[in-house]
Amino acid sequence: MTILVNNDLTVIPDGTTVSDVVRTILQLNPAGIAIAINDTIVPKHLWESTCVQSNDKMLVIKACSGG
Repeated sequence: MTILVNNDLTVIPDGTTVSDVVRTILQLNPAGIAIAINDTIVPKHLWESTCVQSNDKMLVIKACSGG
């Protein structure tokens, strides 16, 4: 199935969770990351149990330090 991740089409297998996208597909360290799916924030404690659906729009926001 396909989803949009930060406006880029991404092909993922059925049954993929938010955690799978972050760790396996995007290969990101989940620390300092926020995720929204279809304009709704997904709390980090729900990443393992929240499956991404076909045509979902995922926004990945990474915190950065600076001044």
